[in-house]
Amino acid sequence: MSDAARFLLAGLLFFVLIVMPVFGYLKLRGESNKHIVLWIFTIWFLWNALNAPIHEGAHILGGVLVGMHVQQYQLVQHFWSGDFVHGYVKFGDASKQQLRVSTLAPYVADCLIIPIAVLLFRRRRFGPFFGALFLAVTFLRSAFDVAVNYTADTMFGGRGDFSFLLSACPRTAVHIGAWASMLLGAAGATWELLRAHHPLEGTSGAT
Repeated sequence: MSDAARFLLAGLLFFVLIVMPVFGYLKLRGESNKHIVLWIFTIWFLWNALNAPIHEGAHILGGVLVGMHVQQYQLVQHFWSGDFVHGYVKFGDASKQQLRVSTLAPYVADCLIIPIAVLLFRRRRFGPFFGALFLAVTFLRSAFDVAVNYTADTMFGGRGDFSFLLSACPRTAVHIGAWASMLLGAAGATWELLRAHHPLEGTSGAT
């Protein structure tokens, strides 16, 4: 899969999985179209600053925990040089089991973020902007992270994380795990959108 194709796929999924739910959330919170446009662009910037470091950082953490040695990494895409695609980690020689752990780590992190987000949202009702931001970088980011990498490798011939996992792990387990992760993120986002529609439900204040 070419870099251009991956960039287009990521852009499409970003619009569907991030922008549209955030737009709906802000509408449910009663925000004006002017504020919504401004805040979506702000959230896009902040989301981009967090997404790749979370994903690649999890690869690093998972690898280090099983004794792998990091040789090179790029936590943030080099937008200033026209690179809107690449975040990466390169390890030294490693066993297949070590590679499984480091490759799975970002998707385990995606799943762990979801219950943390539930606790976060249950404890406090955030103002519209911060509510939308946290929605984007928790539930929606987790679903997006799995969706873009899974789709690229299973439908468009990508050679990324899921290509490796499908060759190194039971294929059925990988497919079930990917779909369960995406549905879990979608369920969390839907839960918060429903709460946004009923703002007095389960609130303890606003910021």
